[in-house]
Amino acid sequence: MGDRVRAARAARGITQLELARRAGISRQALGAIESGLYQPGVAVALSLARELGETVETLFTDNDEQQCARIDVPWSDPEMAPTESSAHRVALARVAGRIVAVPQPAVQLGLSPAAGIADHVRRKRAAVSTYWSRAEIDCTLLMAGCDPAVTILADWLARHRAPVTAVTLRCSSGKALTMLTKGGVHVAGVHLRDPKSGEYNLKSVQHALGGRSSMVVNFARWELGLAVASRNPLNIRGFADLIRPRLRIVNREIGSGARLALDEALKELGVKSQRIKGYTRELPGHLEVADAIASGQADAGVTIRVSAEAYGLTFISLREERYDLVVLEDECESGPVKAMLEALNSRRFAREINQLCAYDTDQMGEVIVQGP
Repeated sequence: MGDRVRAARAARGITQLELARRAGISRQALGAIESGLYQPGVAVALSLARELGETVETLFTDNDEQQCARIDVPWSDPEMAPTESSAHRVALARVAGRIVAVPQPAVQLGLSPAAGIADHVRRKRAAVSTYWSRAEIDCTLLMAGCDPAVTILADWLARHRAPVTAVTLRCSSGKALTMLTKGGVHVAGVHLRDPKSGEYNLKSVQHALGGRSSMVVNFARWELGLAVASRNPLNIRGFADLIRPRLRIVNREIGSGARLALDEALKELGVKSQRIKGYTRELPGHLEVADAIASGQADAGVTIRVSAEAYGLTFISLREERYDLVVLEDECESGPVKAMLEALNSRRFAREINQLCAYDTDQMGEVIVQGP
């Protein structure tokens, strides 16, 4: 609104001092109106409109219809594109120089925010009606991975007035790396253990990215284990108990760190996956695994401590893992990624994650490796 008053005044060649005098207000007041710091009352609005030869509606009323732009964009991941052509909520961000769309669930225990509506859906692209400006889209950080704590990172950025909106995609570590290589996200979160060396993430990142240069930065270390019903009524102690005839589990998808841990354990035990009831029931994240157990749909599942405790479950710790964030070097200087890295290098943020999630954040923000 302030911009419209300023533009109308400039178009008529009237100085700020002269318009203020004509409207019967101080120059400081007019300056505040033109800067957007002050909403004028009815009398002042009428006076300004009269002196500028405009209507009050033209100068001081938002026209939302004119602010809605229509853009044609690719899906961040075509495999995640909606199958129906009806309207779908989406997030928008610029990754590798192009704007991409990400489907957003309508409800996550509350209405989830969205950048716009994809009302013409195709296999690889979508027509999106958005109220977001290009600047707002450029300040969106797309992160893929399975860490529930990314919502705390998004909250931190908002609370500290960082000009960045973080949008997270829940998926396996393997899927996150695939999306990163295809230019679908800025950041991939991974916790993939190499069974031979016991090292985390570096071999998987190298394999996924080939010779592309990237930065692997630590987020935290967490505990992976089995979540079971509160107080462990079935007395489950480890992976060997999962072969009990009536015991049901829920699993993670192929490419997830939890699935790899389960498969590795079953191989060491000499147990075929067909003997595990519920092995083929795959869920997209750690919180979903915990929710299924808490609601009685399963008796056990591989997840991380913070998810189990969030649902009041008993957690049987099996090992500690390192969760890293991977960024292609071309994106390291982008605004959204720089804001994320600044947060990771804040000891206050590290303490917050440590206290809220019981993660080990001593190495948070430490660059594990950078380069090809």
